Amino acid sequence: MADAPLRARFTPMIGRLILVGVFFLAAGATGWFSLVYTVHLGTVSIPELRGLQDQDAERQAHDLGLIVEYDETGVFSGTVAPGLIAFQNPLPGFHVKTGSVVRISRSLGDEQIQVPAIRGESPQAAIRALEAAGLKPGRRAEVFGQGGADSVLETTPAIDTTVLPDADIDLLTNRRPAQPLWVMPSLLTRQLTQVQRFCDQRRFRLGRVHEVDYPGIAPGMVLRQYPPAGSPFSRSDIITLWISR
Repeated sequence: MADAPLRARFTPMIGRLILVGVFFLAAGATGWFSLVYTVHLGTVSIPELRGLQDQDAERQAHDLGLIVEYDETGVFSGTVAPGLIAFQNPLPGFHVKTGSVVRISRSLGDEQIQVPAIRGESPQAAIRALEAAGLKPGRRAEVFGQGGADSVLETTPAIDTTVLPDADIDLLTNRRPAQPLWVMPSLLTRQLTQVQRFCDQRRFRLGRVHEVDYPGIAPGMVLRQYPPAGSPFSRSDIITLWISR
């Protein structure tokens, strides 16, 4: 019973606090809406122009009192067909004043990268050039003796064609430099001194010389040779002889 007078005194105070809170809440909401209205007064919202053709974008912009300007360089886009609008500034929903400019860029389609001219480059230099261009080295096939050095002969796709970024570029490389070839002559029945002069003059490599007992044959005469006469021969090959002792 003693609490009844206390509740009687605080009830009107609580009611006044609630009224004050409602007043400030309403005033805040009114101020916010007034601010938004003031900011947007005399402005228009930028429409969505991406994916439209030029004439459709211009019509929508002009209906709102906006001016369209084109970026003639265009932009790459994997989602917007070439020729349609792929980028706009300001973006849709942005509020601007009437008469403002909207810059738009047409789609160039998927980005294309030209396969660099790496024919004749070493495989290591070719790989660095591909990676610098935004491409990846793919499979690598090797041949031997088809060029003057360890170098790239061809690519797939071909050099100077355009491909998508990160495309794999296969390489055909020459593993071993080409060497001139001769037909091995017959050295049989020649003296060792003659064969030595022959090799020195042509920078051929004379290897081991095996002496063999062969009655009736003068010493130092070639009895057998390797490579045999008539076979392909290069300067990297080594000539082996069997001579009479």
